[in-house]
Order: sequence, then C-alpha cells, then structure tokens
Amino acid sequence: MKVLVAGFTTIDSIQLPMRQITSVGGPPSYAGLVCARFGHDVTPLTKVGNDFPDEQWVWLARNGVVLRAGDRSATKPTTRFRIANSAGSRTLYLSSRCEDLAASQIPPDTKFNAALVSPIAGEVSSTLLAEISARSDFTFLDPQGFVRTFDGEGRVGFGPVKDRSVLSKVDGVKMDRTEAEMLTGKSDPRAALEKIASIGVRRGIVTHGGEPCFVLDGARIYEVGVPKATVIDSTGAGDILSGSTLSWYLKTRDFLRSACFGIAASALSMHLIALQKVDLPMSVDESAAKLFSMASPVASV
Repeated sequence: MKVLVAGFTTIDSIQLPMRQITSVGGPPSYAGLVCARFGHDVTPLTKVGNDFPDEQWVWLARNGVVLRAGDRSATKPTTRFRIANSAGSRTLYLSSRCEDLAASQIPPDTKFNAALVSPIAGEVSSTLLAEISARSDFTFLDPQGFVRTFDGEGRVGFGPVKDRSVLSKVDGVKMDRTEAEMLTGKSDPRAALEKIASIGVRRGIVTHGGEPCFVLDGARIYEVGVPKATVIDSTGAGDILSGSTLSWYLKTRDFLRSACFGIAASALSMHLIALQKVDLPMSVDESAAKLFSMASPVASV
C-alpha cells in the first residue's frame, strides 16, 4: 500500500523529568516510521534545511522514510521545537520554521492508497490539502497545524481554523478536544463529531489525554477507553495514534477497530522516549482487542 505522510520533519529539544534530549521528530518520522513498520510504501511530503543531519537522513531512509533532494530547503533551516515538561501538560516553543510544503514535491503520476496530512506549523495550505486528497483514496487529517498560533517567543497556542473548508477535503480526522473546538466550534466531543459528520466526514477520533476517546465510524459515535499507562514522554504520541490507526485501517477497513489499535498504541508508547515509540510493544494487540470489545455506542449521526 502506498501512503503519503505530509508535515514538517523536525528536530526536537525534549525536556524529560531528569534530562533533556534532542531527537528527530515530526509526523513523517513518527507516523511515517509506524506505517513503514506495517510494510507500507511511505512517501514523506516534508521540508528540512541544510542543517538537518546527514546521518539522520540516512537512518530514516534505512527505516522506510526516504527524503528526496527536493525536500531540502536551500534557504530555510529545519523546523525546530522546544518541548517543556514532555511528560505532563506540555508547553511547545517553535524555535525555527522551514519553508512551506509544495505540490511539486509529490511524485508525479502517483496515486496513494492513503494520505496522512499532519501540519504542525501551518506548512500545508488548503490548496495543497485539496491536491493531496485528489491523489489519495483515503485522506486522514490531524489539523494541529491549522489551529496553532505562535506568540513572539514562539510559544504554541490555539485559535479557530481560518479556512473551515479543510474538512470538506478529507475522509477522516483525528483531533484532541482543543483542536476539535477550534475546528468545529463545538467544545463537546460528541457535538464536534456530529458537526464533521454533517459536513460529510464519517471517520473521526477525539482524544483527551488519559480520558476516554470518542470515535465516529459511519453513522455512530462510540466511547472508547484508554489503557492506563506510565507517561514519561508524550512527544509524538498523537502521530503514533494516527499512523497506527491509518495502517490498521488499510489492512482491515474497519475504522472503529483501527482506532482502538491506534489508541492502544499511543497510550502504551508513552513510557518510551522520542522515536523509541515507533517500535510498538507486543501488548498493543491484546489491549486493542479489549478496547474494541468494550467500545460502547453513545450517539447516532
């Protein structure tokens, strides 16, 4: 299966409880590597600068995420984030930003079985999203980059999405509760999923940390529990959820079951640091099956 993953590849400075580390990050790294672990043919749509380490370029390629010459900007540095308190209520700071992604980076005459579009700093335009969607059988959106704001220090905040038409261009969406409100105007997760369903999006997930998630699958909304887990580093956990859900959906075409797998994978990865998360533990299968068996319908749309 051919999978496109769109979003900045980053270099993250992560503050852990006892130390600070620097790691490659961003959706093409976390979600892209998970999709590659599932055997999918991954095409990253991303940008890095000349400061991106060559050894990391090679490591990503060896693990199934192959950056191309056109993915390297000649004028802008790699996007960098500083992540404070990665184990709890995180504060993110944008330190540098690469140039926007462009449709010309997509390999010509290529159709994708699925695309995960996950901008993190406004690097994907509505026009590019439409182009990706036209080239993909199933487009899954993580809207974080469409609703983030940045103050003078680079601190990440949130504001309403500027172009609400983005929802009309996708088949599924994964949001946390803040993103759901910024995207739909609805603070209640069920109301947010009802809103996206009214637009024609029939696959969706709303997360809320360790609290139950809500999953839209067709005409029903389900409440799904979250496994109890030790949280050491939550960086990339959302990308693990998206990449795992998408990978399982390509295999099963059962979105609720796939969302349960993604939720389990994300929760059980948070005791791991940075890109260690992409090697999912064996216990994910058992945990996902339990979540699926206990998922309860709470509304119809």
